[in-house]
Amino acid sequence: MLTAFLFVCLSIILASCSSYDKTFSEISSRYADLAKDAEFSEKRGDGNGETVIDFGKTVTLNRLVLREKTDSVNSFTLRLPSSPSPFYGNDYIGKYRYCTFPTVTTDKIVLSIRSSSSWSLDDAEAYYIPLSDIPFDVTAYITAKAAYSLPETADAPADTFNLFYSVYLDKNGDIRLPDYFIDGSRIEGETVLSTGISNIRAAYPKAKIVATVLGDKEFDGDGLTLQQRYSSAFGNGDRLSSSLLSLVDTYGLDGISFDYEYPVSEKDYSLFADFCTSFRKKLPREKLLSSAVSAWCIDDKRMSVSSLACFDRVILMAYDSPDKNGCHSTFYTVYSQLRRLKEKGLPLHKIQLGLPLYSKPVDGSTHWISYSDYADGLSIFSNSAYADCDGEKKLCYFNGRQLIADKTALALDLRMAGVAVWHYSLDSSDPALSLLNTIYRTVHPRSLK
Repeated sequence: MLTAFLFVCLSIILASCSSYDKTFSEISSRYADLAKDAEFSEKRGDGNGETVIDFGKTVTLNRLVLREKTDSVNSFTLRLPSSPSPFYGNDYIGKYRYCTFPTVTTDKIVLSIRSSSSWSLDDAEAYYIPLSDIPFDVTAYITAKAAYSLPETADAPADTFNLFYSVYLDKNGDIRLPDYFIDGSRIEGETVLSTGISNIRAAYPKAKIVATVLGDKEFDGDGLTLQQRYSSAFGNGDRLSSSLLSLVDTYGLDGISFDYEYPVSEKDYSLFADFCTSFRKKLPREKLLSSAVSAWCIDDKRMSVSSLACFDRVILMAYDSPDKNGCHSTFYTVYSQLRRLKEKGLPLHKIQLGLPLYSKPVDGSTHWISYSDYADGLSIFSNSAYADCDGEKKLCYFNGRQLIADKTALALDLRMAGVAVWHYSLDSSDPALSLLNTIYRTVHPRSLK
């Protein structure tokens, strides 16, 4: 009897773990799994190897889900049996991998694996997901300095620009626009902001512009920590609301976003949530209110799901968290964070998925490496490169073009609010290598060559 009971418990646990790493119901309930009857020629191997996914019939697909039981695959590619060249490739498979690619019609796919140890695959899933006309916003954070110097011929596409490092709050609930030193000259904060907005409007006439409000500058020798300054400002809610409404009206902004990532206490979270709930009622309905948050901040003791209801968009900062290999912002990191937020009850259609346009060393050291500096050395399927970190070459993990496409496709297929990149100036100026262009090709494949 005890043995039978333990077997049942183990079966429940295994079933629970298996279901956790399956495709979101928002996808699997809308689209048929074309690999339901598929078979692998080999599900296990030792080191580098190759296996064939046989669908048992001719299918048309543009998404493939792969999972490992071992978490040991270092890289993999997909190709058609008739072609020596892969149509898809990337690094880890892990517990869950969502692959997007141009539509293929085939009865078999060859999966080539590189691994330094034994590997074991779970069942695959496959889908054909047609183009969608569901609203999907591509937001680019942009620095005040970059906006001030933005050329009218800029062409990396975005629907919304979150302008940051230009608008700050003080302890009294007043807005401060610090001056900038640009090309050796001191430029007043008002000029930097207004010129930056004008430049974005000229380069992107249809884009929305949102001011990101920060609190990490000390004014008037206040001597406060970031949390104390924010909480003091939110405690002067009427004054801060008036300041923000005046800012929106004066500069013709399309909304306000807060970058208040890590309040310390439950009281700090409550002050922030209460202010934003009140401010949303005062802000004109057509104006946007958003906030950048980390997944771990969302729980009953910090930022509850109900307290986020006031925001039109919750920008999920799904980066900087390293995996067991020291890689930041892997695909599974994003997948698992979205899983957690869905289980907490946060509607996926409210979330914008944060995407990094920078790399970090896998050794955990505090360096941030611009994608633009190494884009031409990264193949479309690659995410890793050795980069200069204060004179020392270190292995760094990027989000390359295919990984960015995969994350964008997942957000699009889940009908999320969109994606948000940090940040505009870190992207490559080469249209073929640009990650913003990669995002747009994924969302609007017919709009860009």
